[in-house]
Amino acid sequence: MESPAERKWTTLRKIASPPEKSPGEVSPLSLPDLPDPDAEAIDSEPAPVGEEEPAHTPVEITEEVPLGSAVSVPPAAVREPAAGPVEVLIAHPVASTARLIRETLENFTDCRVVTTADPLRAFELALQKRFGLFLFAMQTGELSGPMLYELISKACTAGRGPRLLAPAVIFVREKDDPHLPDVLTRDVRIKDVLHKPIRIERLLEAVAGVLEVRDPTAG
Repeated sequence: MESPAERKWTTLRKIASPPEKSPGEVSPLSLPDLPDPDAEAIDSEPAPVGEEEPAHTPVEITEEVPLGSAVSVPPAAVREPAAGPVEVLIAHPVASTARLIRETLENFTDCRVVTTADPLRAFELALQKRFGLFLFAMQTGELSGPMLYELISKACTAGRGPRLLAPAVIFVREKDDPHLPDVLTRDVRIKDVLHKPIRIERLLEAVAGVLEVRDPTAG
């Protein structure tokens, strides 16, 4: 019998997974073009005596797209991050660590920060707002940071969030936490793994590829 925690994450995986096509469902692209009865009736009428039928303007076909093939989407149709300060989501169970990260980012960058200690709340927020960066604890209760990021990534791919791809992520590792799996170390979206105790210089170095770091004492 599943525990409440197992049921919760089973539900999250279902939410993050792309919807399955029901049996017998036919894609609209596979339907043949049917003639318009009204248009056929009009074309079959004879032209009045003494009048010539108007010449049809030829339509130039530049490229033939096979039925059911993928259609390229113009860049303007792709969902891009909105202009303005970058939104950052911090999910960490230790309040002092989350506060250190938030205050550092607020003092040295122009981002807006949202923090939570609940991974379920972090998952919900990630599907509601357009974040540009995540900072997740390697382990939050019964859920690991990499698993949380994987669930969010699947949900974005399935079109259930405000972005098509999950944003960059930085993991925060406690001394006794497991190391990041090798397969994830090669993922370009994973910018860094910070080890506690966190140094401000190290944190700013990790976020510099996503956020514009500034000197708060300048100017």
